Amino acid sequence: MPRSSSPLSTGPLAIGIDIGTSGARAVAMRPDFSIAAHSAIALERFGLNGRDPAIWWEAVGATLAELLKCIDRAAVRSIAIDGTSGTLLPVDAAGRPLAEPLMYNDKVADDTILTAIAGAAPATSAALGVTSGLAKALSFQHLPGVATVLHQADWIAGQFSGRFDV
Repeated sequence: MPRSSSPLSTGPLAIGIDIGTSGARAVAMRPDFSIAAHSAIALERFGLNGRDPAIWWEAVGATLAELLKCIDRAAVRSIAIDGTSGTLLPVDAAGRPLAEPLMYNDKVADDTILTAIAGAAPATSAALGVTSGLAKALSFQHLPGVATVLHQADWIAGQFSGRFDV
């Protein structure tokens, strides 16, 4: 359910979008950092697999639709997107997902990948962990057609812009 501090909040406004493990949230903020409106929608409203990028996108769309009921669209000057930390998704050149994403807490069990990272990364590097972004990205390299591996937020940004080459 969207909430607004006025009947129709005008700008300039910045929109922040957050995709988490349970839902999508959006907020419209004024330059003084006050909140003009906000909305949130549970991922489960669109399906049971919260790892499905199509569900992420549907939830973002629904959350924004609710938010936009409370603000003047012409007042929006910028959009920022945040996703679940460490969630990576392999995509083709058109941005189509090629496999289920690896979420922030998923572990890479491929010893070849972990050994290669251990041989190259400094001893204090976060890349050494079994949940590291590097290990996850490397685990997708064998998939046919992989053009890039994107963070969840970058994939959502690509849905808006049509660009997946970030």
